[in-house]
Amino acid sequence: MNAGPLILVADDEPLVAHTLVQILESEGYRAIYVTNGAAAVQWAERARPDLVICDVIMPALNGVEAAKEIRKLVPQVRVILFSGQAAATNLVDRAKQEGHSFEVLAKPVKPDDLLDIIKQMIGPHVPKEAV
Repeated sequence: MNAGPLILVADDEPLVAHTLVQILESEGYRAIYVTNGAAAVQWAERARPDLVICDVIMPALNGVEAAKEIRKLVPQVRVILFSGQAAATNLVDRAKQEGHSFEVLAKPVKPDDLLDIIKQMIGPHVPKEAV
């Protein structure tokens, strides 16, 4: 069984979320995806991920609010927010004013750039067999 870092991906575009999970799994990470912020909070409470990658603009519960809720439940979790919409800037700026700090990336994110940031934040996945 894979015991590497768990990454939760939240994006309301299922194709984007699924593609990110495939990229992460190809690098040896465990990854799951959800398609809205409320589901991200629920999954994070149960699964206790090491990292959350979350789209900012999503219906119902936006990514910034989801990330803040997830941090209450899993204080040590690392969070990467990303968005292709200008409206996301206001949400992220407001969160910063409230004392929250998140890594923020613009869509589209190049897979290699994302993987580099993930490795800096939680380290590369090293399979037990390689140790």
